[in-house]
Amino acid sequence: MDSSSTCFEWPSRRRRNPLAVALPSSILRVEPTLLLKTLKAGQVGRVAAIYRVDEIAVYEDPDSSPRLSRLLQLLLNYQATPPHLKKRVFPLRRELKYASLMPPLKIPSHTVPAEPKVGAILDGYVESCSGKSCRVFLGSVGYGVLRSRARPGEVVTVKIGEVRSGRIVLEKASWGELYNGFSVSRFKRLEEAVTSFRRRGYRVIATDKKGLCPPESWKVLAETPSAKTLIVFGGPYKGVLEYTNPHLYDSVINVIPRQGTETVRTEEALLATLEAISVLESL
Repeated sequence: MDSSSTCFEWPSRRRRNPLAVALPSSILRVEPTLLLKTLKAGQVGRVAAIYRVDEIAVYEDPDSSPRLSRLLQLLLNYQATPPHLKKRVFPLRRELKYASLMPPLKIPSHTVPAEPKVGAILDGYVESCSGKSCRVFLGSVGYGVLRSRARPGEVVTVKIGEVRSGRIVLEKASWGELYNGFSVSRFKRLEEAVTSFRRRGYRVIATDKKGLCPPESWKVLAETPSAKTLIVFGGPYKGVLEYTNPHLYDSVINVIPRQGTETVRTEEALLATLEAISVLESL
């Protein structure tokens, strides 16, 4: 196959304009055990990363609670953290008992080179600092010295600038244009999330069974590459229009016309919506 005809690109570039999704923490309420709640969170995070979502906003809907909201945020943050740093970033706690079963994201920062190579970019954990240099843990590569200011306990993106006599000298860096996972924010109410994102220049689209059907809904989603966008999803018990005013959003859409099941789960709506965006971007 001619390389010019393939749509596979790795590592993938981040979106020109950020894409965020708002999810109710009540998606965990339907799961009776911590194991199943953890697997549900892992499924959501994996789908978000596949479709290059930049931020997940967790909010409390009428069927949720602060405890579920904190749990979903914790699990998603754990999944998004590079594997070689998880034990340092997250202390032992009951809520993470099954977190190792969450599917890996396999994004650039989650892979550490077998040997330290000059020019390699990776994420490290700042263990201690003295003066203008810090000791940074790099996973299987070992430790490096960062000649820059940082805070102990911070995760930093660094580049290996020099390797001499087993000593690794680091420089601050970034992942640049590469897609490198999502951040997670948490809000007490959906209205607070919408207000916060609007202040940052986002347009806000809600998904609901009473929303615009294709092709109108596709036209709304087709504008995603050209504008910062937040897509809001309802929970397993109530759609967003059952507890918020439609005027809160720029558009309300339905991307699954004539659904074959009475209800569509949040994670299913997430997958269908992000896939529609992906297809529309490639046209």
